[in-house]
Amino acid sequence: MKYRDKILDFILDDDANENALMDWIQSMPLLDQPDILREFEEIVLEITKEEGADINEMVPEFSSFSKKIDEYEDKILDEKLAEANLVMAQQDLDKSMLEVDEAVEGVREYIMDCIVNNEENAEEMKELAQKIMQSEKDNDMFDPLNWIRIL
Repeated sequence: MKYRDKILDFILDDDANENALMDWIQSMPLLDQPDILREFEEIVLEITKEEGADINEMVPEFSSFSKKIDEYEDKILDEKLAEANLVMAQQDLDKSMLEVDEAVEGVREYIMDCIVNNEENAEEMKELAQKIMQSEKDNDMFDPLNWIRIL
């Protein structure tokens, strides 16, 4: 029980703020919180048993505490999974955008090569280059250095 001593300090400290335990739990990493709450539950059950009391009779809601911890843990894990999925999706998007950028650069180089080398399709490539450059200008993406070989 990793947090037993700390939890006992909060429970047994008569001078402690009544919210001190919850404040401390909330300050801990999310993934540790369900384990802390489970230890708290065990300690409460031990203490009430030692005193000859039944916590479930004293606080009927306590019987569902374990279930609530499990639900809380599931929500934390769902959130962590969503965060991981977001990171992976962003990485996939970045990779795809890099591939698109490389393809665009390859097309641009092909167009300029055709024009510079006066290939059979040079006139068509000049028209295409003009259209692409105009589209880039319209979308604030134009960089004359990309087209320096034919400008």
